[in-house]
Amino acid sequence: MSEAKSQNYRILLVCNDGDYFVRHRLFVVSRLCAMGVDVTALVGGSPICADSIHGWTYIHVNIERFGLSLVSDLKLMIRTAKAIWDVRPDAIHLITLKPTVFSGIVAVAARLLSGSPKRILITLPGLGRMLSGPKKPGERRYLLGAPLTLLTLRLLAKNRGVHFTFETRRDYEFWAKREIVNGNNATVIDGAGVNAALFYPADVNLGECSKIPRMKVLFASRLLKSKGLYAYLIAAREFASRSDVEFLVAGMSDEKDPDAVPSGYLKRLDEINFLDNVSEMPALLRECDVVCLPTRYGEGIPRILIEAAASGVASIASNHPGCLEIVEHNVTGQILSGETDEVLGQQLSLAIVRYLETPDILERHKRAARQKFLSRAFSQDAVAARFCELLGAPSSASETSNNEPVSNLVFDNRG
Repeated sequence: MSEAKSQNYRILLVCNDGDYFVRHRLFVVSRLCAMGVDVTALVGGSPICADSIHGWTYIHVNIERFGLSLVSDLKLMIRTAKAIWDVRPDAIHLITLKPTVFSGIVAVAARLLSGSPKRILITLPGLGRMLSGPKKPGERRYLLGAPLTLLTLRLLAKNRGVHFTFETRRDYEFWAKREIVNGNNATVIDGAGVNAALFYPADVNLGECSKIPRMKVLFASRLLKSKGLYAYLIAAREFASRSDVEFLVAGMSDEKDPDAVPSGYLKRLDEINFLDNVSEMPALLRECDVVCLPTRYGEGIPRILIEAAASGVASIASNHPGCLEIVEHNVTGQILSGETDEVLGQQLSLAIVRYLETPDILERHKRAARQKFLSRAFSQDAVAARFCELLGAPSSASETSNNEPVSNLVFDNRG
């Protein structure tokens, strides 16, 4: 390690998936690097493209994302220990449950032995499949993983300098009820941040009400059953013979995920226009009228719903706590109450018919969605400033732009 580097503030990040890291966390790393912070990231999943690596050190690790694996989890702990020894970070940021459990144990042990890292920031963007529990008979249960995870987090939370971030009050309350977090060690931040310079409305979306020649409805997310994709397809079949509405699907399919819907299956369907993985999501949203996400997944605030609001697009979503943070029923969109794909699909069809038959309501929801985005700290600048502050990065408070509020905080511990 060079003398120059040793003088800088150093942060080590551990995240379970490269695709998630680039989409949801890379902007924080970029902000930290711009502030002169030395950042090293241990990331699992698919390797990150070299074009995304600027000013920070990337280490790819193999992380088993869909269950416990003695060999893989032990290797993650060893790799974390080596990185802490090499980097000697002032702070470590653990993102999602797997790094929290296994890298968190190592981080606490390393601090006891060497004094580094002084800060441990744990970000849990949602409860995930393991802790949100099965929604219906036959769905996967984690009889060993769930109690071990709760025990580990309870032990981690007892250490000084450990701080948690969540995206919804519901998630905070889940952990508070189990006496793991409290008002001194937890913060709620509005999602993972959206770039307001990229996601903005098309003029026509916020103009005077007029009959839409062909309403475009979009499902954009990971192609998972628990994200409500099958419910969306049920609704799409209902409208297959109509020319006044088009159903679009955009997203990636992870064939290793037991919950995945294969992209090959979607390509064969006539009732949807399957776009695969879309790189220009801001432009696509400006072409759309409605975003649908009938999710049952244990996530925080779904990013696509924040992007839709920023773009002046109405949303139809499930009665999920994360969805309710951004979609307000009959104000910025419509909320579905169903709990099965069949019921959600039927409710989604009725919600789309309502927009087709009353375009003035759709236009009103579009305008209100944009105002909802502007009224909360959903932008990347606000979210990045808050994470930089919690990580202890020098001068992080001065990084907030346009006097924007850094977050919609529920709890705050600046000590």
